[in-house]
Amino acid sequence: MNFRRRHNPAGSVLPASLLLALILPAIAWMPACDSPLEAETPRNRYSDGVSVLPSEDIGTAVSVNLVGDTTGTDTAWTPAHFSAALVFDASGTITALLNEYFKRAGQAFLDSLDGTSDQGAVVFFTSSGTVSQRMTSDTAALRTAVRGVPMTAGATAVWDGIYLAMLEVQSRGTHARRAVIAITDSDDNSSELGSPQSIIDLALRSDIAVYTISLRETAHTSILQNIAQQTGGKHYLRPLLSELTGIYREIAEILRAP
Repeated sequence: MNFRRRHNPAGSVLPASLLLALILPAIAWMPACDSPLEAETPRNRYSDGVSVLPSEDIGTAVSVNLVGDTTGTDTAWTPAHFSAALVFDASGTITALLNEYFKRAGQAFLDSLDGTSDQGAVVFFTSSGTVSQRMTSDTAALRTAVRGVPMTAGATAVWDGIYLAMLEVQSRGTHARRAVIAITDSDDNSSELGSPQSIIDLALRSDIAVYTISLRETAHTSILQNIAQQTGGKHYLRPLLSELTGIYREIAEILRAP
C-alpha cells in the first residue's frame, strides 16, 4: 500500500508508520483490566469489605462486615484490668454445702483473671478476719486459697473481713479499677477492726467498689445494701445457690468493662 502526502488546510498528516510507533507504546503501558470493577471509580473505591456490590445509586445502603483493626491501634474497646479481693464467710453458720458453693463461685471469678496483669486477694472471716492470700496476679495461688477457705464454729466478723480486704486492695492493688466482693449469710457479731462507716469512708477515699451478697435477709442486710450503693458496687439479696457462679462472673464483667 502506498501512502501519499495530501494537502490539508489544518496541517500535514503524519505517516502511518510514525503514528503506529507513537500509539503502540502507549497501549502497552495501560494496566490490564479484566473487570469494570477493577478500575477505581467513586462507587467502588471503598468496596473492600463490602459483602454486596454497590447498587445503582451511591447513597444506597449496603451490608458491611466491619473487621476489627489488627494493627494494634484500634482502641474502640479495651478491657480494663482490676485489683479485687474475694471475702468469704467461714463462720459457724456456713454448712459444707454453702462452703462448696462459695468455692465454686470464687473459682468462677478467678476464671476472668488474665494471669498477668489482673490482681486478686482472698480473705475469709469467722470471729475475726484472715487474709489467706495477699494481692497477686498468680491465679494458681489464688485458686489454692479459695479451695482452702475453711468451715469453723466461730462467730461472724463481717465488717472486719470486708475492711481487711479493703486495706489489702488499697495498699497492694496497682490498678485504678478496684473492688471487694463479700458474701455472708448472717449478721456481724464479732468485728473489732472495721465498721460499716469505716468501710464506706475507706472505699470513697481509695475508690474501691464493694459488692455484697446476702444469702438471707437479716438485721444487717440493709447495711450491706447501703455499703454497696455508697461505694459504687451492687448488692445481691437472697440469690439461689445455683446463681452464685453467674453473679461472680457478672461482677467480673462489670470490672472488666472499659
